[in-house]
Amino acid sequence: MTEKLNPILLDIPSELIGDRVLLRTFRDEHAPDLWNAVEASRENLKHWMPWVNEHNSLDFSREYVRRMQAKWLLREDLAMGIWRRVDNQFLGATGLHRIDWTIPAMEIGYWIRPDAEGQGFITEAMKLLTNFAFRHLRAERLTIRCDSKNLRSAAVPPRVAFIHEATLRQERRNADGDLGDTAVFAMTRADFELLRA
Repeated sequence: MTEKLNPILLDIPSELIGDRVLLRTFRDEHAPDLWNAVEASRENLKHWMPWVNEHNSLDFSREYVRRMQAKWLLREDLAMGIWRRVDNQFLGATGLHRIDWTIPAMEIGYWIRPDAEGQGFITEAMKLLTNFAFRHLRAERLTIRCDSKNLRSAAVPPRVAFIHEATLRQERRNADGDLGDTAVFAMTRADFELLRA
């Protein structure tokens, strides 16, 4: 039996540095950047991420940042912003969500501003998070879920060696209120170790 992990006692870095992106935990001063990115992305996001309708003011961004800070400390949700390193522009958000520390297993989520799409920033961010989760957080399983019709989002997991495990039919309501299918991609620790071999 493996040693039980106490996530509260884990020392988790607040920044992950890649070649072109920097992932960092949200701080109070990031709220305006977050709000501006949500506003710039609203038309793209509303089809796939219903939360964007609730994110309707700078004060909401401020509240979100504070909630994510608290959840980070409790190790309940590990949300991070994505910044372009060359000019420190806020590009979007990512993180490890739906965490089950008894396994440990977690889900990666992500979104990016439209003017930064198709440039490899999300792929690099996913590689950073995947390495971080398996090496630092002792993850045994990671998943990425997206609407099966969101072809841009569904193209990311295979680029970082996640395996398409299933499409859950009529599994949830989409942003329009219709039933939608969810594509589920996953990587296990064994998959990760094979990639490193």
